[in-house]
Amino acid sequence: MVIRLLAIFLILSSCHNNVDSRKIPDIHIKILPLGKVKESYIKEAYDNIQKISAHAELLPGIEIPAMAFYAPRNRYRADSLIRWMSRQGKANEIYVGITMQDISTTKGEYADYGVMGLGYCPGKACVVSSYRLKDKQHFYKLVIHELGHNMGLQHCPVSTCYMRDAKGGDPTGEEKAFCEKCTAYLQKKGWKL
Repeated sequence: MVIRLLAIFLILSSCHNNVDSRKIPDIHIKILPLGKVKESYIKEAYDNIQKISAHAELLPGIEIPAMAFYAPRNRYRADSLIRWMSRQGKANEIYVGITMQDISTTKGEYADYGVMGLGYCPGKACVVSSYRLKDKQHFYKLVIHELGHNMGLQHCPVSTCYMRDAKGGDPTGEEKAFCEKCTAYLQKKGWKL
């Protein structure tokens, strides 16, 4: 009987240790300038990502892949850029493409809808553009928003949250931080907020 109780205790304590020792994999965030990008945007994106992740890396800039160019509207397809960047990374990496060029995606009945950024939820890559941004000082908010999607966050109804839906406009001036709910979610994913 004593041996049986000891065996049960060891099994239960072993299971308990496994639960406590689970570690969220470190996500490595790779910032990739696409085309000509102002140094201030690159620095702002990098500095703000470093605040939330210990693993931020700035990659050398590249020309925007030609396969993403959509000639009829003279802009680049964000979905094509995301697909291309997703193939570059490893399982624990997220690529953030930053550009000053106009980008677009398919949205509802619009085959080519201009956007400020795009990130799949969840995903391995996102792309942001300063092209449609009214206040260029809010560029990092676009980056953080799309990374939030990559981490699994949907749009948020809180008007001051970084995860607010732009709904075709530029609400970045009203966004102050992640709301309490989004903050808690991202902290569970390992973000330092």
